[in-house]
Amino acid sequence: MKNFRLSIEKSEEMSFGCLVDQNDRLVASSFGSNSRILENRLEEYSARSGGKSPTRINHWLNEEMIRRFEGAKNSKNAKLNRSFVSTHQAKVCGVLEKIPAGKVTTYGLISNHIRSAPRAVGGAVGSNPWSIFVPCHRVVPSSLAIGNYSLCGTLGESGSATKRGLLVREDLPIDEDKIDSAALWNPSEGD
Repeated sequence: MKNFRLSIEKSEEMSFGCLVDQNDRLVASSFGSNSRILENRLEEYSARSGGKSPTRINHWLNEEMIRRFEGAKNSKNAKLNRSFVSTHQAKVCGVLEKIPAGKVTTYGLISNHIRSAPRAVGGAVGSNPWSIFVPCHRVVPSSLAIGNYSLCGTLGESGSATKRGLLVREDLPIDEDKIDSAALWNPSEGD
């Protein structure tokens, strides 16, 4: 049995949560407008990952998550516990971590880069366990529309608005709901 620790903090209308292991590695993170749903989501993740009910703490990663959400440019490194993700998800997240701030990529470009099906990439992006720390909000459809974004595992209008806000804070050029093609990053062309 794993003994995870859970930290939840509210900032304005959003609640942010981090699940960390005994070595201070991030197991999962999530955010959304409903703190109870957020807490349930991270407690369920803890149970699925072989842990017992997590211990409640205050953790610096929560403050870092809020800073990143608000657009902080100088991020502190978070060590990720990759033990609970599949090889495919780890591969997709490895690409997501390389997308520069102010840039986006598409599901198709990632799928070409790692030689996987676009739907499989979409599934891995949509179930990213490290919200904000691994910037899945920088992945968009090939049309360069903003697209969907999951808050606490739920898709909806507020998720898309949140995704737009995250991209705007990164100075991404957006005209109405379409991203300027100059902001497109191709993982196969490197950094």
